[in-house]
Amino acid sequence: MEAESTSHNHVYEHKFNSKKYLDTFYAVDPNTQEIDKESMFTLTFMNDVFSSGRVKGKTFIEIGAGPCIYNTLSACERFQKIYLTDYFQGNLDEIKKWLNGENEAFDWSPYLRFVCDLENNGSTPKEKEEKIRRAVSLMTCDVTLSNPLQPNALPLSDCVLSASCLICACKTFADFKMGLKNIVSLVKPGGHLIMTDYLGASHYSVGEENFSLLSLNEDIVREAVAESGCKIEEFQTFKDLEIAEEVFDCKSLFCLLAQKL
Repeated sequence: MEAESTSHNHVYEHKFNSKKYLDTFYAVDPNTQEIDKESMFTLTFMNDVFSSGRVKGKTFIEIGAGPCIYNTLSACERFQKIYLTDYFQGNLDEIKKWLNGENEAFDWSPYLRFVCDLENNGSTPKEKEEKIRRAVSLMTCDVTLSNPLQPNALPLSDCVLSASCLICACKTFADFKMGLKNIVSLVKPGGHLIMTDYLGASHYSVGEENFSLLSLNEDIVREAVAESGCKIEEFQTFKDLEIAEEVFDCKSLFCLLAQKL
């Protein structure tokens, strides 16, 4: 999951620790170096979407990337330019450490290896790292704004992704629907929306800090996507989550692909 906040939720600015978040949700067993089943599901979904050739183009925007490069691992093969955005500057600073190859940056190599094995095209993790570093730019965002990239602006994008952003940023279903409409406003007609998020979750913890979440169900998600002007092409769910309930009380994860009409 990727952490996100908005102008009405300043708790992230004061209490969120990006490095501790990565260690909590993305660190792997140092002996096996195996990623968790949830990540396998999500990264396989992303690989299937991008390797199909249906979703490609010039620009890819992730809204609410948190401190993660996770969702660029397959997208970098299909897009010339990738914009990773987040409300919290600390998350963007954490990504910048990895982009700059700093020693204290989070180690994404187990995830890179997994995606390279999925793609099976001879690309090495090192080559994929360099491709991502060449493609990525960082930018702030706020999903409560009609232009979430304000004060910046970009041409309408071929694909926009929202991963575990809106349940962190939104307090009500109305907020969720409006936030999704704001995100979809960045997509060109005929372009694609990708969402990954959680159903039935009310909170997650990072260290001693607890963060509230908007508890969604599938009907609300489908309704919001339709009202945003998109048609769902794929909707997959995953329930075999391995994280302790006291850390994250999610019931299931979903991934969807939709096209803007």
